[in-house]
Amino acid sequence: MYVVTSKQMYGAECNAVKRGTSFSQLMENAGEACAGIIRKQFEINRQNLKNVAIICGKGKNGGDGFVVARLLRETGCNVAVILACGEPQARDAIDNFLLLEAAGIEVLSYENGISPILPTLRNADIIVDAVFGTGFSGVLDYNLTQLAKTVNSLSAKKVAIDVPSGSNCDTAVVAGSVFKADITIAISAYKPIHILKPDCIYCGKTIIADIGITDDDFTKLDSVVCTTCNASDIKRMLPKRRSVSNKGTYGHALCVCGSMRMVGAAKLAVGGALRTGAGLVTAAFPQSIYPALAPCFTEPLLMPLEANFEGTFAVAASGSAYEASKKATAALIGCGIGINKDTVKMFTTLIRELKIPTVIDADGINILSNNIDILKEVSVPLVLTPHPGEMSRLCKKSIPDIVANPISTAFDFAVEHKLVVALKTANTVVCDGKSRRIYINPTGNDGLARGGSGDLLAGMVVSFIAQGMPTFEATVASVYLHGLAADAVAELSSKRGMLPTDVLNYLPKLFSKFE
Repeated sequence: MYVVTSKQMYGAECNAVKRGTSFSQLMENAGEACAGIIRKQFEINRQNLKNVAIICGKGKNGGDGFVVARLLRETGCNVAVILACGEPQARDAIDNFLLLEAAGIEVLSYENGISPILPTLRNADIIVDAVFGTGFSGVLDYNLTQLAKTVNSLSAKKVAIDVPSGSNCDTAVVAGSVFKADITIAISAYKPIHILKPDCIYCGKTIIADIGITDDDFTKLDSVVCTTCNASDIKRMLPKRRSVSNKGTYGHALCVCGSMRMVGAAKLAVGGALRTGAGLVTAAFPQSIYPALAPCFTEPLLMPLEANFEGTFAVAASGSAYEASKKATAALIGCGIGINKDTVKMFTTLIRELKIPTVIDADGINILSNNIDILKEVSVPLVLTPHPGEMSRLCKKSIPDIVANPISTAFDFAVEHKLVVALKTANTVVCDGKSRRIYINPTGNDGLARGGSGDLLAGMVVSFIAQGMPTFEATVASVYLHGLAADAVAELSSKRGMLPTDVLNYLPKLFSKFE
């Protein structure tokens, strides 16, 4: 599923017109698709008709609203159109506006104040917002702000056509008042406002309307188009379990993690690898934490390695870890390893030698940020899973700048170094620098904002890679499922009280829904 900017959406529409359709036909298609979705969502039929008020702007979004009005009227609904900004000015919108009178649809004007339209709004079962589309930026003016507040206060169900009016489509920001929707009908594709937190909440439930824009119309654009996934997409990605198989069928993940101060990081990373289905998992950790870590595990192979007096890996551990990697199909390094002269030397030596796909997280990323040229010497597929602070150290940008521009930050770094980056923000962004793909994750919540969540995610990623998934797909699936499990745990308990261990322990139940 695509996530496109307003400029990209217009470009896709232009590509469709080049194929032989027209903008007026696209408007008719949009109105027809939206009317169909409204009928389905509210179970409208001849025996269950609704009072519908459609608030229209003077642009093409308003034109879509005029088509919706006509088609719902044909169903038998009592429909009224309210002109929020005067009569339409877009040519296609004007043509559809002129059809309203013949359809017997009452047209009211907000320019005469709120009083003449208030009875219609109060009597409506459904209010449709077709004021502004994807081209809107800034804030609603005073009059539209008052109209939005009035509409928001009413008990009618609210439906937004494409985006809630007052929201900035591309930046996914609501700077002032907005028409809050229960359902937003996204035309052809998601826009950033439908996905990105926190202001996606104003969209309510988002449903995509197919108006005849094809995949080719999007892929032929000059700019890179983002995608997102739902549960069905993830189910198709996951490695299939075979009735005739053994532990070797599902790969071998090597997790080089942990230190005296961060035993939990190793526990969560290894636990994530186990719970995500790897056939074999080797836990490689400093031997000094064996008494603390060994009782936590029954299933993984335990590999205590050389440790220094600080309770972290000694330099010599790199050789032992490399020998272990020869039997593995994917490696994870960095979770809780700490940063000192020994771990820096151990990490930089091992990362140069590994011959299998590798996930780098946490302290591995922090060490890498001061030794970035090592990436030129690495020939295996890499996945980096930084949070904004780690990303700041990697790319030398400020954290506020990264949080404000997560997609471009992750994408630019991934392209420069030809690897996969999963930038963990409110909406985690996954970028593949080789194939130039971008994924925006819709799942997860602020209950994940605590230490250990990233270790669990890294373990899930290495597990899927060990099972044979390509690095980008493995990272996308992990990010989605990690967030989905957190959403389920939050619903069962709370965001404030949930722990990464709770998410880890929920994974088996979650995976039952994907088998």
